[in-house]
Amino acid sequence: MTKWRYVAVDVDGTLLDDHDHFDAARLNRDVQLLAAQNVMFIVASGNSYDALQTIFLPCPAVKNFVAENGGRIIIDKKESFSQPHKRRTIVALLNYVKTIDPQPDLLSLSGAQQTFIAARYQNVPVPYYPHHAYFLQLAEINEPLYNLNINWHRHHPPLKWIHDLVHQINQQFPTVHATYSGAWGIDILPGGVDKAVSLTQLIHTTGGKMQELIAFGDTSNDQEMITAAGCGYAMKNATADLLQLADRVTQYDNNHDGLLREIERLFQLGRLQEIT
Repeated sequence: MTKWRYVAVDVDGTLLDDHDHFDAARLNRDVQLLAAQNVMFIVASGNSYDALQTIFLPCPAVKNFVAENGGRIIIDKKESFSQPHKRRTIVALLNYVKTIDPQPDLLSLSGAQQTFIAARYQNVPVPYYPHHAYFLQLAEINEPLYNLNINWHRHHPPLKWIHDLVHQINQQFPTVHATYSGAWGIDILPGGVDKAVSLTQLIHTTGGKMQELIAFGDTSNDQEMITAAGCGYAMKNATADLLQLADRVTQYDNNHDGLLREIERLFQLGRLQEIT
């Protein structure tokens, strides 16, 4: 029987419910109990590291992150790897986005310190970007950029249209990796960057193997992680493509603590057990 040494979890649609809430005290307790069993807990998310630090501020036990869909690796709150876009690629992508119809409802670039949002979207609320600035020209940004995100959270186009656009971007730009990120959004990453690649690097760095990993996700940008893990879980609320790939499906969805319930069951973390 495999001894699980790592647990990797997505955030939006997996840990967070549909209102972006989660039980922080319960998660912090569970992460401590996992550590007592020598199991490393890893957050693997498309969110920027800046956003993840804000989300997990109430959970000091959460210290390991694969951010930007694999673009950055943080071990024990220290960055160990990053893979930003080349500037000329960003320029070409920004020009390409101008040709898309309908135009995105938001366009953002994830930087090393904050998120940069195209100036034409200044009136769009962005509570999920704790630190952000607006730009008119790329030359205004003087830090590494890991991800270009475009989304249609107001238009709600058919998911087939979004998946077709993802395919088109990957065909037209062979040096990038575009993926559906949920909530009518597309993440465009440097080629070769995904959660599985960075999880493999993180796990090898800490002396482990991917076969010792249990991973949880809910949508297309979790595909590589779910298939590469020793055991890949799709949330009950996951998209159809992930449900088809997963080894297992959680009993409960993200609105009913499906992730934490499954982790607690797998590792026998009693709800009433206390850290001593």
